[in-house]
Amino acid sequence: MKLETNDRPKFKSEASAKRFVGKFFNMKEMEVLSDPEKMPELAFNIPAYECKAGGHMVNLEGFICHECYALPDLDEDGKPLSQRGGRYKFNVVQEALYRRFEFAMNNPYFVDVMSYLIDKKIKRKFRWFDSGDLQSEKMLDDICKVCRNTPHILHWLPTKEWKIAERYITAGNEIPNNLDLRLSALKIDGDPPTKLAERLGLNTSTVISPEAWDKFIATRSKGIRCPSSMNENKCGDCEGCWKHEVKNVAYKYHGRKLIVIKGLSK
Repeated sequence: MKLETNDRPKFKSEASAKRFVGKFFNMKEMEVLSDPEKMPELAFNIPAYECKAGGHMVNLEGFICHECYALPDLDEDGKPLSQRGGRYKFNVVQEALYRRFEFAMNNPYFVDVMSYLIDKKIKRKFRWFDSGDLQSEKMLDDICKVCRNTPHILHWLPTKEWKIAERYITAGNEIPNNLDLRLSALKIDGDPPTKLAERLGLNTSTVISPEAWDKFIATRSKGIRCPSSMNENKCGDCEGCWKHEVKNVAYKYHGRKLIVIKGLSK
């Protein structure tokens, strides 16, 4: 499907936006947003197999990406070897993730569609990449445009793509006030990139072992412990990940586990 470059899409409903995107994939409609069980509202994801920094760390013991919940154990034919990865191990889910990947990477109407759907569907809090990560400065710029188009929404984007964030910001680009871009630590119990984050005006996040979790004392520099592990693995009313004043959020490491993702198979 092709449109003239000056012909910006106008949507009358969520369904019309889904149908618009679906036409690019020869589908009646496409589910653009994801629905991770932990999150208080909807999110956006792409395949963890496409992570750039993560792709280098996934085979390294002690690195957070080595324990990625969105990377199922598959054989050379793509068949699951275990129950790890939850619904991520199913072909229909991976196909949906790759459609979103293609949409985010190459569709000129990504900003239009995402801005409309977030405005329509989200009440307050939106997460970018419950699976996957930033691919380029262009993708980060598109996300910033979406955030500016939805100033009443709090956006959270955790990333291990430190270099993409650094290049984007040092080139003179600004991160919108309603986007909390957090540079994630690379190792379990590893230090966050605090100096880089401070230089860029960003925040951080870490993953800590149960032993470190029990000894954790919240301070302004250390930030807070994510309360989800004490709240049935749900965010609840907590907005720490979305708040600029929270310098670091520490997540408790539970090991690689099953995860339930709703709304991925369309």
